[in-house]
Amino acid sequence: MAVKTLVVPLDGSEFAERALGVAQTLAERIGAGLLLISAQYSGHLEPGQYLEAHATRCDRCPVDVIATDEAGAAEAIGEAIDGDDGRMVCMTTHGRGRLRWAALGSVAEDVIRHAGRPMFLVGRNCRADFLERSSHLVACTDGGGGSHELAPAAREWSELLGLDLHVGVVVHPLDIESAEHADGLLGSIAAQFYGEAVAPTMITSDYPAGALADFADELPAAIVAMSCHGRAGLARLALGSMTMGVLHLASCPLLVTHRDDEATPEHQTPTH
Repeated sequence: MAVKTLVVPLDGSEFAERALGVAQTLAERIGAGLLLISAQYSGHLEPGQYLEAHATRCDRCPVDVIATDEAGAAEAIGEAIDGDDGRMVCMTTHGRGRLRWAALGSVAEDVIRHAGRPMFLVGRNCRADFLERSSHLVACTDGGGGSHELAPAAREWSELLGLDLHVGVVVHPLDIESAEHADGLLGSIAAQFYGEAVAPTMITSDYPAGALADFADELPAAIVAMSCHGRAGLARLALGSMTMGVLHLASCPLLVTHRDDEATPEHQTPTH
């Protein structure tokens, strides 16, 4: 189902509000609306007044608000998107509100795990003109099973936003298997995206977060897409552990998908 509403959790902090600009830009581009959600926090306005104040400033797309008494942020966000596949969360990774509604470790990961759908994360270096300065979406993968969840989301959003799709495959310098079977690895990954229309780039680095962020900035990328969980170990890097690193370095939002590690055992390797 097409995304009709971007849900933006706010906690009264200026940093959490950075996601509002990103969400409004995305919503305007795809013809969607916004849903602002918050609960009790330490501030001079009640949640309802706080949300309405921000809603009046969002004049480029339809806006609704939910001021909830729910104490658990992840639960409240989950209720806002539960049963509606047309809703998608866009949030920052840190906030200063009393409930810390925008803390990645305690909220965003819970939301994406339980919702089982992609979400947008906004880091500290995200630029307000991320869609104006670039026409590229970069999907970053380690070549493991996470590509199966990542590819459909990357394809969908590259089409929705009119962006060219690029794929970066990051491997450790000691990953001899990937180096020896590079053509097979890259070919199998390309098939999950657009086949011959996409030529994945292999990136070898022992600092994968920095290498991926550099790869995205060189294009530059308007969106970086990553899987929230990847395979750990020497043969494949764990993209889940790199998500925060890339997010803090990237100058654009991250489109994050959830990978079911149980469905892809660590010992399984891609077909070359």
